Amino acid sequence: RLGRSMTKAAGVVTPVMSGTCTLGLALALSCPLSAREVGAQRADTIHTDSIRRLAPAIVRGTRLAATTDRRAPGMTDVVGRSSGSAGVAAASDALSRLVGVSAYNDQGARAQPTLQIRGFSLSPVVGVAQGISVFLDGVRINEPDAQELFFELIPFAVVERAELTRGASAGYGKNSLGGVLNLVTLRGDSPGVPEARVSIGSFGSLDMHVTAGGKRGAVDGLVMLSTSRENGYQVQSDATINQLFSTLGWRGASHDAALSLLVGGSRIYQAGSLPESWLRADRRGNYTGGDFARPAVVHVALRATKSGKGVELRGNVFARHNDIEQFNVNASDANSRAFITNASAGASGELGRTTRYRDLRLALAIGAEYTRSAVKYRLFAEPNAGSAVPDDCDAGGLCEDARVPGDDAALYGHADLQVNDHLAVMTSLRGDYVRTPFRDLRDASNNGMNIFRQLSPKIGVTYTPTTKLRAYGSFGMGFRSPAALELACASPEATCPLPFSLGADPPLEPVRAWTREVGIDWNPARGATLAIAAFHTDVLDEIVFVQAEAAAGYFQNISRTRRQGVESSLGVSLPGATSLRANYSYVSATYEGTTTLASALDANEVKPGASFPVSPRHRASVSVDLVRAIGAIPVAGGVTLRAVSAQYLRGDEANRTRPMSGFGVVDAHLQFERARFVLDMSAGNLLNRRYTSYGVYAPNTKGAPDGGSPLIERFFTPAYPRTITVGLSVR
Repeated sequence: RLGRSMTKAAGVVTPVMSGTCTLGLALALSCPLSAREVGAQRADTIHTDSIRRLAPAIVRGTRLAATTDRRAPGMTDVVGRSSGSAGVAAASDALSRLVGVSAYNDQGARAQPTLQIRGFSLSPVVGVAQGISVFLDGVRINEPDAQELFFELIPFAVVERAELTRGASAGYGKNSLGGVLNLVTLRGDSPGVPEARVSIGSFGSLDMHVTAGGKRGAVDGLVMLSTSRENGYQVQSDATINQLFSTLGWRGASHDAALSLLVGGSRIYQAGSLPESWLRADRRGNYTGGDFARPAVVHVALRATKSGKGVELRGNVFARHNDIEQFNVNASDANSRAFITNASAGASGELGRTTRYRDLRLALAIGAEYTRSAVKYRLFAEPNAGSAVPDDCDAGGLCEDARVPGDDAALYGHADLQVNDHLAVMTSLRGDYVRTPFRDLRDASNNGMNIFRQLSPKIGVTYTPTTKLRAYGSFGMGFRSPAALELACASPEATCPLPFSLGADPPLEPVRAWTREVGIDWNPARGATLAIAAFHTDVLDEIVFVQAEAAAGYFQNISRTRRQGVESSLGVSLPGATSLRANYSYVSATYEGTTTLASALDANEVKPGASFPVSPRHRASVSVDLVRAIGAIPVAGGVTLRAVSAQYLRGDEANRTRPMSGFGVVDAHLQFERARFVLDMSAGNLLNRRYTSYGVYAPNTKGAPDGGSPLIERFFTPAYPRTITVGLSVR
């Protein structure tokens, strides 16, 4: 198994109904409604899906500033907040309902999903080709060692809004190949604070959080405590997550500043995939019981803005430290235990100014940023019944002791030119400098240095002939430098036993993604929206992890790959306070060159046009929501169907074997609200469908005949069966 492990375009929440209600990461409304109001409310103003697109609101801007403006050339989903479950599983399930997004779970742990957006991945798994940037209040929270993301360490209970911007983006920095996810947290004077919530559900799940806050004069403050427990579906897949989050802010007529602190930790047991032969007998089994990840994060950030004389200065300063213990039980090799420290500190600042001349309006922003990171690896091997400690490890089992002190610096500029009431042009240009040295404390001959420089442009045009119609087109580039771990494990002659064995291997090339996109948004009538976008992304030198042995592999560049497709969404208000939303996307992620990728299969020669594994071409969802009043109690409920098509297994990049079947899942929710109380119930996989969302080819060493070679078998991670959750919120 691979080692384990959400972008600042800060914008404003766009209310769905005249500023009175916003929708959120949870299955509830954020405003109380009387029975009379419920009966009169149109279905387009209330939608209880966990996450939905608030058309036609579009966020644009830089990492430190954004505005809600239909003239932005691209597709963005803006998500508000409400009462209800804000746990990791609820958030990832809701994100997977957005157009062009799908999710799978290869770890057997709901708190650690992998999301795919336009064929690019966002994952906690080391070795997955990461392509989505995630920011929390302007600070990048992709970990510096491998750009992975720990979903369970994000304080979803206090996320005020989430902004998902699709496509390669020059303005947000490295790793923004397929999109940017920006998370903005609550302040002490935000609506809905204070709040207390408790929920219980299937498989021993228990979630609780308490949020307190307020404002006195210009000062506001907030504190949140949360805890989550779950036994899990598979054997030995329990999870424990704890968080503390606080913010102290100061607002004035021309300034705004906020200091935030996040302290969090988790211990998540990862049951992983099962051989297909095991799956038929017991879907709750565990192939190598005992695998776990235990990260612990401390995150401090100060953000501020100051305006005056037509100029606005924006900036932030942060420090972040994540200590991770990862233990893997291996069937045929020594067990591995990794201690990884990801520490980073940095600052960013920009100057923005808007000028006007007759009908022309020009908004400019010039900025700079710098981050210093320090990654520390200490990797141990521990003997088991199947294998002893390798000879190249010391007597205490220490196999790797390495340091990677990295530097990231950038200068960027962003310009929005509004030519007239109908035409707008956006351009941005960013220059990145990335320095990644490698220091091996056990063997200095492994030391090395990698430096990357990249200039990334983007240009876009938006035409709005009427207030109901918007058309746009854009062309630009995203950039990702190789992560520290990828650079240190890039030799086919010296594969890395997992979690990894490190050294100064042959250098990897940075990844560059060129994206062309066109789209339209149409709002023909109140409560009716239609959005269609087509995109084409050519990726040069994509970095992939290839598995050469049962528990070993290396990273390499693939010369050319491609993502292209169409995304569409439709929203309609129906009579009787009913709303319908549907979306469909076709996403083709393919290799465009001939290459041979190592695999557990005998041959894995990839030809142009072969599809990426674990990447469904067709993704769709349909939601129907209804609001009614029972006496004086407003009741909201709905049903969502999510479906994805067949997909090839990891290890079959050549597409030579039978793919994993597609599946459809029905989810439902129901909510009652009275005064300050909200009672909500939800059902995941309502029809109790037996399916899998992830598969890989690997040797089944436990099923090998005596004295014979292990059989190469399909391994699958079983999806959760029907789950019921009941929660109560008090505000």
